[in-house]
Amino acid sequence: MSKVCRPICVFLSVIILLSAAFCSTFGVSAANVVYYVKRSNVNVREDATTSSNSLGTLSYVYVTKNGERQGTDGYVWFNITYGDITGYIRSDFIEEIPVVTDQSFEEQLKAFPESYRDYLRQLHSVYPNWKFYPDNIDMTLDEAARLELVRKVTDYKSLSWRSMDLGSYDWGTGEWVSKENGRWYYVSREVIKYYMDPRNFLNANSIYTFLQQSYDPVHQTEAGLRKVISGTFLERGYDGDGDAYVKDIMNAASESGVNPYILAGTIIQEQGVNGTSDLISGNYEGYKGYYNFFNVGASETNPVILGLERAKLEGWNTRSKSIIGGAKFCGNSYVSAGQNTYFYMNYNIKDPDRIWHQYATAVHNAASSGEKLAKTYAELKDAELDFLIPVYKDMPSAVSAIPEKNEKLNNYYFNSISAPGLTPSFNRFTYSYDLKVSGDTTVRVTVPDGASYAGAGSYQLVAGNNRISLSVKSQTGYINDYYIYVDAGSNCTLYVDSSGSAPPVVCGDTNGDGTINGRDLANVQMHILGVQLLSGDAFLAGDTNGDGIINGRDLANVQMHILGVKSLD
Repeated sequence: MSKVCRPICVFLSVIILLSAAFCSTFGVSAANVVYYVKRSNVNVREDATTSSNSLGTLSYVYVTKNGERQGTDGYVWFNITYGDITGYIRSDFIEEIPVVTDQSFEEQLKAFPESYRDYLRQLHSVYPNWKFYPDNIDMTLDEAARLELVRKVTDYKSLSWRSMDLGSYDWGTGEWVSKENGRWYYVSREVIKYYMDPRNFLNANSIYTFLQQSYDPVHQTEAGLRKVISGTFLERGYDGDGDAYVKDIMNAASESGVNPYILAGTIIQEQGVNGTSDLISGNYEGYKGYYNFFNVGASETNPVILGLERAKLEGWNTRSKSIIGGAKFCGNSYVSAGQNTYFYMNYNIKDPDRIWHQYATAVHNAASSGEKLAKTYAELKDAELDFLIPVYKDMPSAVSAIPEKNEKLNNYYFNSISAPGLTPSFNRFTYSYDLKVSGDTTVRVTVPDGASYAGAGSYQLVAGNNRISLSVKSQTGYINDYYIYVDAGSNCTLYVDSSGSAPPVVCGDTNGDGTINGRDLANVQMHILGVQLLSGDAFLAGDTNGDGIINGRDLANVQMHILGVKSLD
């Protein structure tokens, strides 16, 4: 389990000056600019004045400009949005950076969907030597997100972020499954989709989620490493050597083949900025002198004991051995196995058979790990970095939005779907069914309290194969689709009764008068002869054995009921 890290301030240190000579090489659109907060701890104000309330502070980040206005204090203020913060920043704290048009880069961009390109253009304008490679995934974003249900968790308490899928919620007791005594809960597919949609992280603060992690000694240096560990316990060293951790991490990179900046960021992610974890104290009772900097084997059931047991097994009885040994583990287990970005370490979607082989269960881990590298690379605008960016099959043009946090439920599951002959038997987590009909038929559905049926009231079927979707909308407003593959014997209508209060169809009572008698027997016989076909509830009643057709077996069942030989139930 990785520690959550969601600061408002993202420390990115870069000031971009695009010269006239550079701009003459490329086309520049004056209207196409990005807006960059060029100082640290800049207040976002509620109104265009320094006396209004602060909504938070921003440091060295890109923001969206919504407009501007003249303040009463003589300053021009920009109305900006960053994440979920919208407010005012003085214009002299913001730099406008033009986005250039590079024709050769435009050719490269053709490998990406259109919805990726504007994000990558902005990055290319600032970091012209970065290379972006599309990695085509043979599944849709929805399919990929489903693989991660009951694998990804969050410590947010909002019900709207929680999953109600199988293994995440007990529909009998109304209780959520939690981990670590209620600290973590499984997240909904919408939250997972947000974190798995690459377009949400194609910005200067988060792009490092997709940075390839192989060691490059030319561009990954001690100087860069010092920027990564600045302000953390790694900067202080140990045993009187202020550079001890720097030396260990650089040696670990050389021996493991993993980017030292990645190694340092992972240690900080796992052990915290201050490094006070029992896993690296060396003083834990029963395991004195053992260290586990990468939390290898530190299962969430008992992370300290299990992690230190692993350290003892591996012989990590010095800090150096633990860092180098843990780095080799990461290199062998992830980087060399193709999980060579933070994204793929946490979402092993290229190998669905080993989807369980993922570094952390926290849904935000890939993004927050990438953000830790931002302050290192931001100043190195001439560096040559390679980014491997997932592109899903049939990528939707709309970027996945992060769900609101509230107490509404993701209860987009039917309580029941019923129709004679429907197979398999209904299960709220089974989304595909088969049905054979010979004429007009009614399917009845019920939904949980607070949810609603969101599909059509009827469907026109053609003789042969048909697919219809039954949709249910949750309190949160999201929709889940179930499918019925209908084999129709003739052109007919499939009705959907979502009232939840329709009277039951009485088997054999084809005219609905409450009794089963000769009239019903005649109705079944006329249907078999083709004189007058039964439909809707009448057909359901006449199909006494629920096999989807009305034939001699049904006629015999009705006759035996009337004679008292065998009662229809």
